[in-house]
Amino acid sequence: MTPLSLSHLHLLARATTDVFLDGHMAGNNLGNALANVIRHSTCPETDRRGPPSPEHVASCPACWLLAAETNPGSVVRPYAVVGPRPPQTRVAPGQRFAFGLTLFGQALQFLPYVVVAAAEVGRVGVGRDRRDGQGRFRLEAIDSHNPFTGDTHRLLAPGDPVVHANPAIITFDHIRPAADRLRADLAQEDNTLHLRFLSPTRLEEKDRLFRAPDFAVLFRRLLYRIDDLARNFAGGARRDRAELDRLHAAADRARLVDCQVHWVEQWSWSGRKESLTPVGGFVGTAAYRSDDWADLLPWLLLGQGTHVGKLPVKGNGVYEVAGRAEGYWAWAPPPLPSSLTPIP
Repeated sequence: MTPLSLSHLHLLARATTDVFLDGHMAGNNLGNALANVIRHSTCPETDRRGPPSPEHVASCPACWLLAAETNPGSVVRPYAVVGPRPPQTRVAPGQRFAFGLTLFGQALQFLPYVVVAAAEVGRVGVGRDRRDGQGRFRLEAIDSHNPFTGDTHRLLAPGDPVVHANPAIITFDHIRPAADRLRADLAQEDNTLHLRFLSPTRLEEKDRLFRAPDFAVLFRRLLYRIDDLARNFAGGARRDRAELDRLHAAADRARLVDCQVHWVEQWSWSGRKESLTPVGGFVGTAAYRSDDWADLLPWLLLGQGTHVGKLPVKGNGVYEVAGRAEGYWAWAPPPLPSSLTPIP
């Protein structure tokens, strides 16, 4: 069990100029733009030097969303970005595109700030050439969806200026029934589990970068992320060591039996480091086999919503479990207009 809850926001936008999404860099571009807008439009200490004080963080939505740290040194943030699915290079004026934002735990209280910031990103622009007047869009609608129950809540309707703060909330209670169904399906398919990595997934452990989706590493990083989010934003406690060892041992018994991934090399400018930072990762599909998935499936299903690996706040680590039902993210993208250029 985990106290972590999350809500997925699906934002439908219409380009008013050319919007250069640059494929898998869209999440990075949208994440950076969103953070800048939140910081500059909400925080009264935007130009300060050094980190904010705990007192300031407690009263400033921008600093709480962007720099909240329960444990010293933690860089986990209470939201994640999902770029357009499938990735696209360019949206022409008048055409629609969609992207996603996920809010974790206590971040739900700041839903209005996030929605206003997303609309402001459309006004100031996103992606390359935004300083030349490109990258503008108009936010048209926002839905919130629970893939486990099928519930969809309309938060912003086209032409309606009022945002309704009633998102669909996903909790661990929704996970167990889905895990039981998936376990029964896997038993009929030689206990082979398939994962689709939809955005660059960057796995690092003990300063080692993994260019293939080793299951034990993938699961350890996923469980760490879920627990980190739960502790920071949902009042969760540290996982019992015996349970952690048991889950890690179960993950060690799963084997990679097929791997169809390729590496996407990407770099992003870091103002803090004043240098380019690698943000690339692998995308594609992988298959794993285990004699017993019972302990692992609930966390793999929940992890679809949290992402896995480095830089989920920039759209990395989006994956889904492939099964008989539609994929976890199948509800998100609208039909692709012919003028959009998809990325393979």
